[in-house]
Amino acid sequence: MTNKNQIEKLLQEQELTDFKWIDPKDIVVAQWVRVKCYFGCSDYGLGSCPPNTPSVSECERFFKEYKSALLIKLNKFADKDAYPSDWSREMTNKLLSVERAVFLLGHPKVFLLNQTCCTLCNDCSGNRLDCHDKRNARPSPESFAVDVYQTVQNAGMKINVVANNPGDMNRIAILLTE
Repeated sequence: MTNKNQIEKLLQEQELTDFKWIDPKDIVVAQWVRVKCYFGCSDYGLGSCPPNTPSVSECERFFKEYKSALLIKLNKFADKDAYPSDWSREMTNKLLSVERAVFLLGHPKVFLLNQTCCTLCNDCSGNRLDCHDKRNARPSPESFAVDVYQTVQNAGMKINVVANNPGDMNRIAILLTE
């Protein structure tokens, strides 16, 4: 088993410095999160979003297969009406780089829940079968029914809703390991 310090070093090399180790059993999964995907999210139906993700109960079981996880918090001052796609794509690439490096350290089960809905392609095919980048497309925590606010707060981290526009935006990724 690889030392957590090695994984933390990988994160720091990618300038991902705001993170916390948690027990995956502490990830809060809730049906209301999935309902908010159905009603209110413009990305619903795209490649790595519901309905192209496991059911809520399957997501809950999935987290029980892991022994440790990292909450990774990303911060960006942004206009919520003009999502910073280039920044988001850059963060996704950094996170994927860490996921790959952790895999190569001997963690075959490592899995990234991305900090946002997949934004790798400018022209999403709209479904998982026709995805242009299946190898790198990752679901967000919300698409796996994670109550991000409660999970982050339970871990002792702060997270805020963007109340003022523009304002400080927090995005959360989860890296699951053995």
